[in-house]
Amino acid sequence: MGTTFAATSREFTLRYAGLSFYWAWVFLSFNSLDIVGGVGQTISLVHVASSATAMVMFAVCALCWRSVMGWPAARVRAVLVVCGLVAAVATFLYASPLFAGVPAAVAAGALVTGLACTPVVLAWGVAYRDLDARRAVLFTSMTFLGAALLYGAVSLLGPTLAPVAVSLLPLAAALTAMASLRDWKAARVECGVDGDAQRGARAEIRDLVRTALSWRVLVGLIAALFAYGGLRVYFGSVAPDVFSNPALMAGTIALAALIFFVYGVLVSRTSLNLGVLYRIAMSVWALAFVLIALVGHDNATMVFFMASLSSVLFEVLTWALLVEIARTTHFAALLVFAVGRLAVHVGIVAGELVAFALIGDMVLFAVVAVFVLAVSTGFTFADRDTTFAFESPTPAELERLSSAAASKPVAVGGASDVDARIEALAEAYQLSRREKEVFALWVTGHGSKYIQEKFVISPATVKTHVRHIYEKCDVHNRAELMRKLEEAR
Repeated sequence: MGTTFAATSREFTLRYAGLSFYWAWVFLSFNSLDIVGGVGQTISLVHVASSATAMVMFAVCALCWRSVMGWPAARVRAVLVVCGLVAAVATFLYASPLFAGVPAAVAAGALVTGLACTPVVLAWGVAYRDLDARRAVLFTSMTFLGAALLYGAVSLLGPTLAPVAVSLLPLAAALTAMASLRDWKAARVECGVDGDAQRGARAEIRDLVRTALSWRVLVGLIAALFAYGGLRVYFGSVAPDVFSNPALMAGTIALAALIFFVYGVLVSRTSLNLGVLYRIAMSVWALAFVLIALVGHDNATMVFFMASLSSVLFEVLTWALLVEIARTTHFAALLVFAVGRLAVHVGIVAGELVAFALIGDMVLFAVVAVFVLAVSTGFTFADRDTTFAFESPTPAELERLSSAAASKPVAVGGASDVDARIEALAEAYQLSRREKEVFALWVTGHGSKYIQEKFVISPATVKTHVRHIYEKCDVHNRAELMRKLEEAR
């Protein structure tokens, strides 16, 4: 047990811990008046400006993911370095006291950080895609714990050094992402002419929203974060002191990370079910709004703690959810994270803008937010949308498998090449008879529902068979499983 923990900690430190720099930058830039300065609402204004350009970048990346995935490693590294440097300079514009009296510099810094930090966080999404379910949860929670420690450390540096430290965080995130993607290989994606590539990208986005990252999950994300965006404006207006309490924010981040870490210790290595945690977080948000309506800002610290805990837990859950979708489906991690992060920003910014419009009557906003949360909780984040076992091969993958079988035939009796590869893999990894039958149906393009009906078994039993197949084959995601099959002989 100790050896396993030491190996896990070493892997996290060497390859995945750098994401902590990005989250620390996010929390310090948009949740600390000691960094941003100004009045309480300044934080939300800076966030709206940064998110506006970030949303544009996420949309562009979602539409152009095929092109980006075809970039050579040298170009990826160059883009990350440039983005890190630009984000560092832009952050200094709104974090440094030198520019506190220059609104144009603050606005420019906020706008540019949205553009520059988007490729950095997407790069980290691609890096995390290779983790199995348990390590994805554990490493994500450890990342947020690291962000909490960085938040506290930077807050102790004082008004002279803290802005410099915050400005260096996106650069550190970019450089460590570059190191984490050291094995990057350009994907061979057939793009065709520009028009065909754009139509193909839009079709892939539609498929993603219809299946893996369903519209119900996206609606739930937008609705919940709409409520949080409004809470940010509320606290900036009536209780800005909560944004000048480093211990409160750092402690909240650390607690959310600890909750998710405990969940990670108990979770299966091959599948997640995040729906329950999502619904709990939304319920805590609703309770925070009820308290606002009942007691106003008399208990601002307690309400802020509840709202912040829910928001951080939501960020942790959403990151793990996007990792899980990228791990268990054929969709490119870049596309999954671009669409998912776009929904997050849309929700928060929409909430902030509506709250600014209702700044004189935040009780009305609280009532609207509770209604939105109550309605969305009823049909979003269902288990079917937040639990993933596997996705059967796409037609393109089946065609590639057939091509591989034709080029490297495997002779086992009179069976076809694909059947022979299934037989060879099942024998090599000692799959049981039922596991081999489930695997054979999966390889031929049949999904979970068909397998349930074919063998008259429950969804839970199908997931158990899939978990055993993953564990016996020693793979972490469906892409690795496909490679195992292609190489079977």
